[in-house]
Amino acid sequence: MFSQEHLALRLVRLKTGDKWAGKSRGLVFIFPKAGIGRYCTPIGRGQVRPGDILVVQEWHHAVLHAEANEDVVFWFFAIQVEHMFPLFGSAEISLLQNVVDGLKSVRFYSGATELARDCHRMLAEAPPDYDLGHRSQLLRIAASLLAAEFRNAQSHRAGIARADQRVIQVFEKLSTQELLNLSVAELAARFGCSQRHLNRLFHRHFGCSVAAMRMEMRLLKAICLLRDPDAKIISVAEQCGFNHLGLFNTCFKRRFNISPGRWRKQASERDMTGVSGAAVCPLSSDSACPWNGFRNGTPDDGSAEALPPVSPGRRLVSAKGLAVSQPASKSDKGRVNPSPACPECESTCLCVG
Repeated sequence: MFSQEHLALRLVRLKTGDKWAGKSRGLVFIFPKAGIGRYCTPIGRGQVRPGDILVVQEWHHAVLHAEANEDVVFWFFAIQVEHMFPLFGSAEISLLQNVVDGLKSVRFYSGATELARDCHRMLAEAPPDYDLGHRSQLLRIAASLLAAEFRNAQSHRAGIARADQRVIQVFEKLSTQELLNLSVAELAARFGCSQRHLNRLFHRHFGCSVAAMRMEMRLLKAICLLRDPDAKIISVAEQCGFNHLGLFNTCFKRRFNISPGRWRKQASERDMTGVSGAAVCPLSSDSACPWNGFRNGTPDDGSAEALPPVSPGRRLVSAKGLAVSQPASKSDKGRVNPSPACPECESTCLCVG
């Protein structure tokens, strides 16, 4: 699941005049322990002292160097946002893109704040061995800092969307399972509006339709489940709400430009080699995607294939003629429906927005 690059605490010592340009991807958390350092990124710079915390995305674009005549010592670890997706509820999912966008600039937490003190205390309690206890403790620290970012994003959104506060409140009360399993008509009843107006509200607040958001959530869940090398692809499809394996394969490939089996193989290779990857989201331009690190449908660092652009206003596309029908093997007989019914509209189509 995790490579040695992620959720692994590392200690760095910089002598006077030395510079550190780490190659960690994802979110990088830095905890100065001794000396005064200065960081410099394309979008910000500043000074850090012991007790402070820095959080920045894609540290390979940044530099940290020692100042004065003393060494700088700091701990750091990294994590991919996709690793934390199973922990997010519907409220966090609706705010995730705002949080990720906010972290594109360096987040500085002063050592004088209670949050920074608590995180440094938890860091000191992290077990030294790279085991479950070690990773869990680092995950607690990351969750504490991200929780603060979610609270800030919530306050900001509340300030600019008071007129539609009821919509936000209803959405945040929905559990992930309700959002995935309730029909569009049932969701519209929860919001007290028609199905057509519900889709308008989703486009206004999240930049996509109800079907597109639910499809995105299903496929993101599939990404998490596929990291288990022992999980059968047909079981993953069923757990994500697809009643036909061929439809799952088609939707997955349409979304990530790669088949589920090949994606799992590449993810396994990345974990073994310590190279991380990320998925490209066709909804990113509409601030509805919890994935980050890509511009205009292509990755910033060229580490993965680009996806063809998908318009959020695209209508449902007929699945006929797209070869989504795939015969089930004898061992799978009875586990899937013979017709490729879409989990969103319960008909033979692909919901893409």
